Amino acid sequence: MALPESSVSVACRSLADFVRESFRLQGQTVRVPIGTPAAAAPATGDTDHRVNLFFHRFEPPPMGADVLPGQPWFLRVHCLVTAFAAAEDTVSAGENDLRLLGEVIRFFHEKPVMDALDASGEGVRLQLIFQPLSLDDINRLWSTQKDVVYRPSVAYEVALVPVVPRTRTREAPRVVSVGAHVQSGTQRGPVPAVPAWTPPLARLRVDPRLEDWAPQVGFVRAGTCTQSLVFEVGSPELAGFTPEVVVAGAAGASVHFRWDVWDQALGWRTVDTAVDMTPAVLEVDPEQPPAASRVPVPLPFSDHAGQAVLYAVRRYRRAADGPEGVELEARGNPVFVTLHGGGA
Repeated sequence: MALPESSVSVACRSLADFVRESFRLQGQTVRVPIGTPAAAAPATGDTDHRVNLFFHRFEPPPMGADVLPGQPWFLRVHCLVTAFAAAEDTVSAGENDLRLLGEVIRFFHEKPVMDALDASGEGVRLQLIFQPLSLDDINRLWSTQKDVVYRPSVAYEVALVPVVPRTRTREAPRVVSVGAHVQSGTQRGPVPAVPAWTPPLARLRVDPRLEDWAPQVGFVRAGTCTQSLVFEVGSPELAGFTPEVVVAGAAGASVHFRWDVWDQALGWRTVDTAVDMTPAVLEVDPEQPPAASRVPVPLPFSDHAGQAVLYAVRRYRRAADGPEGVELEARGNPVFVTLHGGGA
């Protein structure tokens, strides 16, 4: 019976698949095993070309070491890439090693950030960072590989590889307003409803000269903009409410909307919408939102208590990467809808 996949194995396998597919697109058949160089070394008479990936060191990231046991943890993984080529006609095995290794270096140089990957439910983009090997590093690595003769190799840091827990911590909803109540005496009684203060929405503005500008949004309510709305489940106000969102962004850009939703039963999860729009203004005054650049975005739920966090996403490619570069996402500011009551 095969062992089940882990998020670490899925991430590492995706790199091997990328290298294999990159060679295939060039019309070349190259085996890309994962394991130690000793295990990948070809037997006498073997004519297959191989590029072996040896994931040999796992380190915590410089930040984020204080995550809970039920939260995803991310590792820096170090990989040794070794070429095991065969001789062909007048080309020696040593020269073919360099041809294979040079192509792998080119693959990772041209695409240092991999496409989005689903690793056990966690969406990640792996980045390949070249790591020069000193003579001591080479000696330490190859001294563990039995009698295998040293072959040309390069090292990369893979950042970051997720460790996804089987049972995730159910996180709490976000705090969107604060209030204070002072009570005298030694007997604790029920806390009455107190006025809550919600941070005002700052002026929304974007600078399209920045390649990674992110769309900024606000809820339009009673002629002004706000970043937080609260409703009681089953109330007439909620029954007749559909969020209207004003967006600041560069004209001609496409903006997509997503909800992060929370409830007591399932915790946080992402709910995509079918709503896209094109911004019409670069700046929004929260006190006087323009009639243009607005769009309605239906609530993801309204029948139980919970919280929905809306944000706008812009997809783009960096000019330096060209049209074949990795598509990136710029996510704007969050705005909140909190539902309470309803027996929950």
